[in-house]
This record gives sequence, C-alpha cells and structure tokens, in this order.
Amino acid sequence: MSASNHPLRSNHYSILFMKKLIALMLTCGLLSACSSGPQQDEHSAAASDPALHAVQDRELRDLMDRMNSLMMERFMTEHEMDIERRKYARQIIETSQILATTAQSLVNKLPGLGLSPDEQSAFENLARKLGQHAHNLQTQAENRAFNSISSTLHEMKSTCMACHTLFRKL
Repeated sequence: MSASNHPLRSNHYSILFMKKLIALMLTCGLLSACSSGPQQDEHSAAASDPALHAVQDRELRDLMDRMNSLMMERFMTEHEMDIERRKYARQIIETSQILATTAQSLVNKLPGLGLSPDEQSAFENLARKLGQHAHNLQTQAENRAFNSISSTLHEMKSTCMACHTLFRKL
C-alpha cells in the first residue's frame, strides 16, 4: 500500500476538505444573511429589491465619499493647511472688528441704561475689557499667533459671563 493510498492519510485530507467546505458555506451564509434586509413575502420582495439595492448603493457611495473626504482632510498638504489658516485668520479678524464696534456701542449706550454711578463704572470697565479682548484677537489673528487665541477667547468668555451675571436680569 502506497503512502498516498493510506486510509489515515486520505481520511486526514477529507477532514481538512470538509472543514474548509463547512467554513466556506458558513461564510457564504453569513454574507447572504448580512446583505439581505428584513424578510418580505415573494411579491413585495421582487418589487422592492431593485429599489432597496439602489438605496443601499447610494448610501454606500455617500459613506465612501464621506470617508474619502475625511481621509483627504487628514492628509492636507502644508500649502492647503496654510490656505485654511489664512481663511480662519480672516474670519477672526472680521469678527473681532465687529465685536470691538459692538463693545464701543455698549459704552456709548451707558448714559441711557439708568445705572448707579458704581454700576456704570463696572459696566464701562467690562465693556472696555471686551473691546480690548476683541483688539487682542484681531492682533493675534493678523500675526498668525493661533496658539494665543484660545486663551484670549477664554478670557473674553469670562468677561461676558461677569457682565451677564451683574447686569442681565433673568
């Protein structure tokens, strides 16, 4: 009896073949179960399968497009990042100019607010402080000092909260 005709050896290959066949069948079954939606009767399934496929296809394309854009954002070139920084700086400059004008208008409205002299002094100080924060933001954006902007925004928020706590009635 040759080695290839040995009953134990051929049995070993049969077992391996059967294991691979079972694994393949399970994989195919799982894939078909995962790819099919909720079960429907024959008539409604036949009518909606193309539409369902189109919806799933569109959703998959949308997800892939979104993933692609996320990946491209992550790998922006230095030039592209510089363009984004300049755009960000322009927006901060424009917004801080508006904020400085608004802070000055608060100071100008002070006489008509009917506040006591101490309240007027506190309100004026807070409004001027807000204007100074706006000026600082503008300068930081113009100089591309982006690391400083976060702390200035935090200080500005604290100033706003202090003013609202003192002068805003709920």
